[in-house]
Amino acid sequence: MNLRHLLTTLTLVILVVVGLPATKTYGYTSHHETRGIVVPSFSSLVPISDIVLDLVKENTRSISHQSWELGTMAEAYLEIDWPQMSVYGATGVPPPRSVTTDNDMDNITSVLQIANYVIAIRPSGIEALMNDSSVGDPVSVGVAVMMANWTQASRPDEALNDYNTPLIEQMNYLLYDAPRTVDGAISHRSEQVQVWSDFVYMVPPFLAYYGALYQPYVDDGILYDAYLQISLYRNYLFDATPGLWRHVALGEWQDIGYWSTGNGWAAAGMVRVLVTMNQTSLGTLGQFAAAQRDLQNWATEIVNNIWTYQQPSGCILNYATDTTTFQDSSSTALLASVTYRLASLPALLRGVSANATINPSVTSTYDGPLNPLVTLNATALDSAHKARDCVKDNLVTGDGWLNNVVDPYDFSTEGSQSAEGESFVLLMEAAWRAWLAYAETQN
Repeated sequence: MNLRHLLTTLTLVILVVVGLPATKTYGYTSHHETRGIVVPSFSSLVPISDIVLDLVKENTRSISHQSWELGTMAEAYLEIDWPQMSVYGATGVPPPRSVTTDNDMDNITSVLQIANYVIAIRPSGIEALMNDSSVGDPVSVGVAVMMANWTQASRPDEALNDYNTPLIEQMNYLLYDAPRTVDGAISHRSEQVQVWSDFVYMVPPFLAYYGALYQPYVDDGILYDAYLQISLYRNYLFDATPGLWRHVALGEWQDIGYWSTGNGWAAAGMVRVLVTMNQTSLGTLGQFAAAQRDLQNWATEIVNNIWTYQQPSGCILNYATDTTTFQDSSSTALLASVTYRLASLPALLRGVSANATINPSVTSTYDGPLNPLVTLNATALDSAHKARDCVKDNLVTGDGWLNNVVDPYDFSTEGSQSAEGESFVLLMEAAWRAWLAYAETQN
């Protein structure tokens, strides 16, 4: 019996012993048979069971009410249930327009339901996709609404609304009406000019996807603005001393601590924009190649640095460098997901889409050198595995709730239940599956 078969057998035995269903297992080979991919413990090879994941999905659905919670849930559903249609899927950008049982794309229902709900409760007369005092948070549902619009013709029974008009109104608000800093960063808040690290997960992925989706036509102005907004936000929030992002700057109050969830938001948003940009014809042009290098480096520097503050349990503190704060399994799950995505980047970066055209209103003139590549630390993947183990230890298999989480409405306080924390578990497991599938190809 080879090691892969042995691991699969042991996984089945463990699942039976602890009373979990013997669902799909993910085999792996020993380190000497791989190209430098290290798996530190057997527990890292054991998937979270489908039954538990279904409970997690039900939980996040039951308590996701705020705009960013719905947007994060939609992305989590997309990546875990409908990975073929995400930017991390086999088809990439653009995804297929036809989603039917015939092409194994039928898991769209959960994402369409979120899009339909957003449109149904949207008041008339507003520019944003949802009524919210935040500029950035409502934009997080934008990709789900774009998915509904993109696949509408093949699912007329479920894609029931005019999605295009709200999307155009949301984009126009971002580009022309939202408050900005003096150097052009879109404010995360509407009542004051203020920048939050959360913004990077909410707005730039929407800008990038909006600019890239309708290939062969690519709106390079909007696509590049996704990168520019991240770059501007980094100027305000990145602190080179710990190599991490502060949470909130400018405005009437600030949060200068290195909030772990905020660092996760920033890194995860960067990777989504990186992969989206790469899957267009513009990915090989000078300024877009340079932008991708920056995004990869900036996301990598966050995970490399934040894992140096990892606790013996495998979890991260709510404020990464502040030992007076509690261990937070919610941000730990999000940061593990980013690490898995970065570790499997070679499987995600595809290069040029055929026959793309460029918006003639913006030209690409950059021809300078790329910044040196920042690579994942040798221990980063090990840290992600330990983090995933910590999340699994805090995940109640009987009801699917993640324990030891930050209060999503008071980021300095420990909470009891977190909609975003449940979604982060789904994002982590989707990224882990993708990493393991990539690792299998490296034998």
